[in-house]
Amino acid sequence: CSSDLFEFAWFEGGSQFDLEDTLELTFGFPAVVAVSLDKNAYVVLRGSFNEKSVSRFLTSISTGRQGTVPLRKIPEIADVEPWDGLDGTPIEEEPLEDIMGWDDEDEL
Repeated sequence: CSSDLFEFAWFEGGSQFDLEDTLELTFGFPAVVAVSLDKNAYVVLRGSFNEKSVSRFLTSISTGRQGTVPLRKIPEIADVEPWDGLDGTPIEEEPLEDIMGWDDEDEL
């Protein structure tokens, strides 16, 4: 399928609540969604996220074989801080001993 048929956008999961709610993106990320504002419809890729699956998904859309869901409203796009291109800061975990109230040395 030709990439000229599609335009692409990217957003961080959790940053566009109205968009995620409208498109029923409740299953996790990454996600691929095709939206047609002209047809007031959308479809979500419900399969593995790999090159072959995405290619088949886009081909099925461009050939009209992919069913769509009515778009119940045009979601609002929130203004967010641009991604800095870096990974997030890992959460520092508490030691298990502190959480459980025991110490491995007590068992020796």
